[in-house]
Amino acid sequence: KRLDAARRQLGDMGGSFKAFYLTMGEYDMVAVVEAPDDAVLARFSLMLAAAGNVRTRTLKAFPELAYREIITSLG
Repeated sequence: KRLDAARRQLGDMGGSFKAFYLTMGEYDMVAVVEAPDDAVLARFSLMLAAAGNVRTRTLKAFPELAYREIITSLG
């Protein structure tokens, strides 16, 4: 139920879940999401945390093309 609610909330904000994994180890689950901008993702993360049942760790990922542009810009 909570996962479905989170999908709806993020969708209402213009974002989407790209993948979701149940994991073993330090983290119980991993969600790969996309949002229109960092502010949307920040609001979504804060909404999850406010519910009191989720703690988040956020990683900003750069697709390969952006990676190559960043590396090329270094000279």
